[in-house]
Amino acid sequence: MLEQRRLGRGMRARPRRRVLGAVLASVAAVGILAGCAVPSADARDRLGRVAEQRDRVAEQAHERAMTRFAEAVRAKWGPVSLPEVRIVRWVDYAEWGGLMAECLADAGFPGARAADSGERIDFSGVDVDSARELFDVDVATFDCQGRYPVRSWFAESVRAIEVPWAFDYATSALPACLARHGWAVAPPPTEEGFASGWRTPERYDPYALVGPDPLERAAAASRCPSPEALLDGAGS
Repeated sequence: MLEQRRLGRGMRARPRRRVLGAVLASVAAVGILAGCAVPSADARDRLGRVAEQRDRVAEQAHERAMTRFAEAVRAKWGPVSLPEVRIVRWVDYAEWGGLMAECLADAGFPGARAADSGERIDFSGVDVDSARELFDVDVATFDCQGRYPVRSWFAESVRAIEVPWAFDYATSALPACLARHGWAVAPPPTEEGFASGWRTPERYDPYALVGPDPLERAAAASRCPSPEALLDGAGS
């Protein structure tokens, strides 16, 4: 049974950014900032700089991961030619498996599906009859993985870039926004505690005192976005 596992922590990929996509995403993030929690031009500029630096680092990590992937393919099949990797877009973890399955089907290998909650791609449903087809599946998997990297795979690579901006925003502009709209403000974390929980299930919850009502929390997050939402929206 063919099976392609997620390539570990190192295989968090990043494509070459499309300039138009990056510009549109940045404009959208600026719109959120201007209308909600951070109205100052300086804050918007700083977010843009942080996102640009973060994207460069993540893209470099993706390129290194794809180099390791290529080495693994060549170790298996010899000095073969592989397609040039171009990122179509960064994707959320939850959509990676579905996009990989679609991409592989478009390449001529339907039947692949996400498995283990998206941790891997199960190739047991792919019909292959020869070593050549097995090789072609590996090449298609390489190409599809390069096109649709998951941003969160590179969280550790970009932590030192994101955390200073995120902590400052989460302990200044965000609580001020919540208070301005009449919501209670959760006690701010220490910088160390904020950093250790960043982008993990234990992360600081700025909406902890808004209440348990999902609609109320959603309204608060819409008017006063989390630092993760702004950083992700400002990416390519």
